[in-house]
Amino acid sequence: MILYDDKGLEIFDKITYDKDYYLTNAEIEVLQNNSDELVGKYVKDGDVLVELGAGAMRKTKYILDAITKAGRKITYYAVDLAEASLRQSLEPLAATYPSIKFVGLWGTYHDSLSWIQKNQHNARKLFLWLGSSIGNLTRKEGADFLLNVRNTAMRDGDLFLCGIDKRNSFETVSLAYNDRSGLTRDFAMNGLVNINNIFKYTVFDPSNFMYVSIYNEADGRHEAYYESTKDQTVEFREEKVSVHLKKGELINFEYSYKYSPDEVCELIQGAKMSDLGKWTESKNLYSVHMFYRSPIYFDTKVGVGEQKLPTIQEWKELWKASDAITTVIIDPSRYMNKPISLRHPYIFYLGHLPAFLDIQLSRAVGSEPTNKYFAEIFERGIDPIMEDPSKCHSHSKVPTVWPKVQEILDFTAGVRNRLELLLQEGNLTKKQIRAMTMCFEHEALHMETLLYMFMQDKPISDFSLFPVPIFEPLAEEITPASWVKVKGGDFKMGLNDFESKDNDPNSPAVMFGWDCEVPEVSSSVKPFEIQHRPVTVREYLDFLVAVNFQEDLVPSSWIKVDGEYLVRSIYGPVSLKHTGLWPAATSQVQAMAYAKHHNCSLPTEEQLSFIKNTSNSSSLNYTHSFKTLHPQPVILKSNQVENIVGNGWELTSTVFYPFEGFEQSKIYPGYSSDFYDDKHYVVLGASWATIPRIAHRKSFRNWYQPGYPYVFSKFRLVRNT
Repeated sequence: MILYDDKGLEIFDKITYDKDYYLTNAEIEVLQNNSDELVGKYVKDGDVLVELGAGAMRKTKYILDAITKAGRKITYYAVDLAEASLRQSLEPLAATYPSIKFVGLWGTYHDSLSWIQKNQHNARKLFLWLGSSIGNLTRKEGADFLLNVRNTAMRDGDLFLCGIDKRNSFETVSLAYNDRSGLTRDFAMNGLVNINNIFKYTVFDPSNFMYVSIYNEADGRHEAYYESTKDQTVEFREEKVSVHLKKGELINFEYSYKYSPDEVCELIQGAKMSDLGKWTESKNLYSVHMFYRSPIYFDTKVGVGEQKLPTIQEWKELWKASDAITTVIIDPSRYMNKPISLRHPYIFYLGHLPAFLDIQLSRAVGSEPTNKYFAEIFERGIDPIMEDPSKCHSHSKVPTVWPKVQEILDFTAGVRNRLELLLQEGNLTKKQIRAMTMCFEHEALHMETLLYMFMQDKPISDFSLFPVPIFEPLAEEITPASWVKVKGGDFKMGLNDFESKDNDPNSPAVMFGWDCEVPEVSSSVKPFEIQHRPVTVREYLDFLVAVNFQEDLVPSSWIKVDGEYLVRSIYGPVSLKHTGLWPAATSQVQAMAYAKHHNCSLPTEEQLSFIKNTSNSSSLNYTHSFKTLHPQPVILKSNQVENIVGNGWELTSTVFYPFEGFEQSKIYPGYSSDFYDDKHYVVLGASWATIPRIAHRKSFRNWYQPGYPYVFSKFRLVRNT
């Protein structure tokens, strides 16, 4: 109301052309250079584009050009409060772009989002929010605004393009909001003139105020003020209110928030969206991000602290994610595929997840499984010894003909309904709470199994719910990892959660841990040095060059296409030009060979656990819990150990064995005991496909055979001091 009257709009338009105000030109550069890719990846015939706060749409032109060039037929909605501006902007565009249907939505964001939801519910939508408009809100308000858009007007697979200014240098930001031409000052002071026009008398005498621009680097925001140049009184006649201002007193009228990479991640999490990546202009001052509403969402705050029984809402999030993996990412036509010879085909896991839940619920309540045949064939899968696949732990009989898919899906629905009823009834015993929590984590772990199996299969075929990310180019040289000195000392590993005490009414509530995590034990490590980050794809490539691409050292996470090695993803192979900073996902044997080549070793379980349990090592939430469906680039420079939790399971040199005082689980006897065989090694942390309650639990232990090459893994080197 105050800043953007006709005169204010005129001045602001001039500001956007001023070279000191870098934001507009930076955003224009991004859209000029990347609109063809944007449209090619994310805009299809029949889609709806919605621009929030359209204004003159000077920057949108590049997207419209790309849509026309690609021959797309879409509907474009422009949202704005100014009817005259909307008409003035849209009418010439309709003539210039005849394949695009232009519609003006005159009203507030809230009104427009509600209208879009009601009238374009079934259309795939791409929202545009440009001009760093998000900076006008606090970071909490920005996340809440995006969350409102998500909940009000977006379906799974819908997209949100957002311009975000970075935390740039003091000089750069200060000049942008206090330009040498004085345009920003004129824009601000016109606001006082407009207030007087609104009231139709002089409330603020502009000659008694000056514009003050402050870049608050600590909070990452520019602050705009009117400063009173004298002691004075401001009067509002109708309300009979007088405000006394002292000389030098400031009136804040605008904040413009800037974002660090971590703050962008927090923004996305607060909005319950996922990140597809960003485009950045040549000076690296400004980025345009593509967010989307994913079918897979987990609240990363769940699982921090006490491990409570998953709520029905958590179960529904889990099932939605599980269904997205088994019915969208893995097309039903592939259910008989067996991408990994050491595993069953996909269809086994489709039946295994509900059958395991049904079996455990039945045992917990003292009844028989609801489908005895499914219990016979789906209770337990296979994990044969790689050197001799004829040797395998006890497992369910393998049928000659698997059940029909619809029969399995109907069974799944029934078992889920059974669990919901038990949760609604309440008054659960500790045994039942343990069984349910175990089944929750069991299904989550198998979601990851299915994904790394799928990674060895053909890429996803339907991108409507899982759009292809923006894989950024490898822009900078890979600096060597820092060596961090760890003093070592005494610490605790494991968790005191004894299943044997569940029948004791005086025992503590269930603090769930698998039997291999129990009990808590004392441990100690000597001083050592460890790399601050994992080994990267690019570094592992250099190693392969040095050993002449020895065949058994090439990771299964890579694939050779037309003579070039690419990194596998659910979207298909990705060039090493884009994945060079991803952590190298290898088998433990391959990681050991890399370590030996560099006269180092892999860390022990105790060394990694010491860091996890005693240090403030960084564990950013966006590297686990499905925030992205691929690894993130490593942090290149740091003086601390970064991201043991997330981005891949950390490989160790420790053989998988129980802690002293181990008690075998009675409800799942073979969970860990069958693998205490000198043929499995501990992995710790979490991958991008690990749910929060597992990723956050410091005691969680996982394990794989050393030659098993399919894990979402990473590794770093250690050396003794």
